[in-house]
Amino acid sequence: MNHSDRLNRYTTLPVLLDMLKRRKLVLLDSVSWEDKNDSEIMLEYKNRKDLKSLFALCFSQGDETIHHWKSFADGISGCCIEFDSKKLISLLKTLDDVRFGPVVYRKMKDLRDGTITVKSIPFTKRWPYRCEEEFRIIWESRTQAPCYEIDFDLKLIRKITISQRMPAQVYSTIREYLRSAFRNPDQRINRSTLYQNPIWIKKFKKA
Repeated sequence: MNHSDRLNRYTTLPVLLDMLKRRKLVLLDSVSWEDKNDSEIMLEYKNRKDLKSLFALCFSQGDETIHHWKSFADGISGCCIEFDSKKLISLLKTLDDVRFGPVVYRKMKDLRDGTITVKSIPFTKRWPYRCEEEFRIIWESRTQAPCYEIDFDLKLIRKITISQRMPAQVYSTIREYLRSAFRNPDQRINRSTLYQNPIWIKKFKKA
């Protein structure tokens, strides 16, 4: 089930700090992606379109899951940045050579000749990855560039969730450091409870 009011970006603390400091979303080459099914067809799209640059940035439209944290924000520096999807999409619509939209997940049996257009290749992934509920932004150009950056207002960020793997004392320090970026940090900066939720555990313990 998609949640149209939000887009979650799972990443790491260094990326978050850069984003808050420079107020830029950075789209990068897919060559380093762990899912080679994905990165190889992105390269194929780039070759077919005779592009010099093809950069992407990925979000999730779904609920927080273990897969998202393990795959994209693993370790003590992981974090999730929740964006207001309507405001972000309004911004994207003003940009040239930028395409965006939800990813479509395909089964192997669906890959018959002519069923997937060249235009849709960057927004197509294998069925086993459907739990990601991915929303993708791409920028393409016939000129060479190191990356593509989008200027944005920090008001587009609704909240930041820090990995529960981060030790409590470290989280306290990081949270204080992030306070200056938001007017109401108590509500907009928090720590995930995915790995250990006291309310859930309490429900199973005897009174």
